[in-house]
Amino acid sequence: MKKILILLSVLVVFVSCYHERQVITVTTYPDEEITLESLSSVSQSTLSHIALNDSDKEMRRMAIQHLFSQSTLSNIALNESDKELRMMAIEKVNSQSTLSHVALNDSDSKVRRLAIEKLYSQSTLSHIALNDNDRELRMLAIEKLESQSTLSHVALNDSDSKVRRLAIEKLNSQSTLSHIALNDNDRELRMLAIEKLNSQSTLSHVALNDSDTNVRRLAIEKLYSQSTLSHIALNESEKELRVLAIRKLTSRSTLTHVSINDEDSEIRKLALSRLTQLR
Repeated sequence: MKKILILLSVLVVFVSCYHERQVITVTTYPDEEITLESLSSVSQSTLSHIALNDSDKEMRRMAIQHLFSQSTLSNIALNESDKELRMMAIEKVNSQSTLSHVALNDSDSKVRRLAIEKLYSQSTLSHIALNDNDRELRMLAIEKLESQSTLSHVALNDSDSKVRRLAIEKLNSQSTLSHIALNDNDRELRMLAIEKLNSQSTLSHVALNDSDTNVRRLAIEKLYSQSTLSHIALNESEKELRVLAIRKLTSRSTLTHVSINDEDSEIRKLALSRLTQLR
């Protein structure tokens, strides 16, 4: 009985101890938030180190946003593995040599495009216009080109008609325009060249020999060579083109011949009417 009482006493003590709760206070510390405003006070050397070396992309991105060190921005534009960060750096880079290197060598066409948009180096733009595999980038370079020799080469040799068209639109070289008007397989490009041509000898050749009626018509509209217009009025098989030539003729001998001998009565009347206008 005595032993039972002792055991009961021990049990009561244990239970009372178990129910005594001790409050443990855990202190938490909120994360320190890094804002762009807070980075504005950080030194450029520190930002450069973060932008170049931090393993966290978001940290590098925030550092780049506050960087203005051109050497570091150039380094990132040339060497950063992440395309987005390279583009961020390119947007802030002023160095034409860095932009040229990126435009010529970056593996991503979007990155090259961004660099080309900031380029004004004519030698680099020429290289891109002549050699880049991406048609859109060649066209972007052509839009910024001033070199007539490069534009001529592109207009004569590029495999894409849209690229050649853009180059022709910027051309003023009469020799190149003549070559295109006489030889390009694309009718629309021949016509575009003719619209910019002044050479009467080239226009005469086109008016007499081009296989396309619309191309010949355009050349005749720009002709004032009376010998060529006379030849067309006398020999052209297309009535529409004979009419166009007659309306521009001032040669009385040719108009007289047509008014008497042409098989088409409307052509004869037109030639006679033209003769009366010249008196």
